[in-house]
Amino acid sequence: MSCREANGSKGFGVSVGAVPRAVRRGLLAAILGFALQAQPAGATDWKPGTIVRGEDGRLILAPPDNPSSDAPRTHPARVCAPESAETGCDFNSLADALAAAEDGKTIVIGPGVYREAAVIRANNLTLRAEPGAHLTGVAAEGKAALVIKGDNTVIEGLECSNVAVPDRNGACIRLEGRHLTLRRVNFHHNQQGILSGPRPGLVKIEDSVFRENGISGGGYAHNIYIGGGVLVLLRTSSLAARDEGHEVKSRAITTIIEDSVIASLDSRDSRLIDVPNGGHVVIRDSVLQMGRATSNAEAIGIGLERGRGHGRDHTENSAKIEGNTILLERPGRSILVRTRGVPPAVVRNNVVVGGRRLTGDGNRWFPDRRSAGLPPYPSLDFEPGVGPAPNGR
Repeated sequence: MSCREANGSKGFGVSVGAVPRAVRRGLLAAILGFALQAQPAGATDWKPGTIVRGEDGRLILAPPDNPSSDAPRTHPARVCAPESAETGCDFNSLADALAAAEDGKTIVIGPGVYREAAVIRANNLTLRAEPGAHLTGVAAEGKAALVIKGDNTVIEGLECSNVAVPDRNGACIRLEGRHLTLRRVNFHHNQQGILSGPRPGLVKIEDSVFRENGISGGGYAHNIYIGGGVLVLLRTSSLAARDEGHEVKSRAITTIIEDSVIASLDSRDSRLIDVPNGGHVVIRDSVLQMGRATSNAEAIGIGLERGRGHGRDHTENSAKIEGNTILLERPGRSILVRTRGVPPAVVRNNVVVGGRRLTGDGNRWFPDRRSAGLPPYPSLDFEPGVGPAPNGR
């Protein structure tokens, strides 16, 4: 199944292959645990909780100051779209439902188009959207469709589009609280997909699509922009950021991207992944595609804003880029990764197509898609790590 089929998105004109399953979940948990313990004393007021794995294999965060497992749970409240003929609704306004929500509440959003925005103030809140639930065109507080001020929020299944505000930071989500999980969301054609402050705690995004977010005359708005904490992307596609935006920009102390697709397609984007303040970076088992129209010669940047007063420069730094299929299809000069003020990235066991020849450490380099045994541009219908076996085997 393609990403388009899985998320109901339209209008790419390309085939985006299914994102593969994770193969090293235990190592991911170990990396997360190490990264959280490595948080420099006094670097932030975020006190990370315990990260454990539930029976379904998902990573669960239990903050020490307000554990979600101890939060009160109540019967879900149901919200119906204003034009819906459905009966048995608790609310016909999402803003009203969220204003009334208590800590620990679950709110179910019925199908329909919601031309409204809302603020989430409750802690431990779950917002579960049914297929067809779509927020569009409105921002709360001049910021976002959903402004999250509470902690430990979970949002599932929501589509969001066309959010714009005068300061050009209009997003589907503005995260001002701590600890957010997104699952199966589809955020597209906004100024920003998601934007957080400098202390968001753990932001975990699973099985989601962010596409074609950005602003004209841009370079300052992105599909995903996280200002600190820890960012984890699993089985997620970030595609075609607009007007020189990045597909992923992270100022987090730890950035982990696994089993995902990060691709320019035919957009005039900038870097696929920009981690401007350094920190711990893991990019693994994913498909990275730098397109023909991208404006930046670098696919990945790490530490490139260090010393410039933008965000907090991290004191502990490492980067691993491994097990990926990487297509550098920008005409002319293309660079896989550029670093500044941090140790060089460990790049191993990747299949790299285009750009500078890269060999050693298990990497395999091919000048073009045909020699790598990949389908023609712009298809991404393949698994990471594919390509002819070494020595033609």
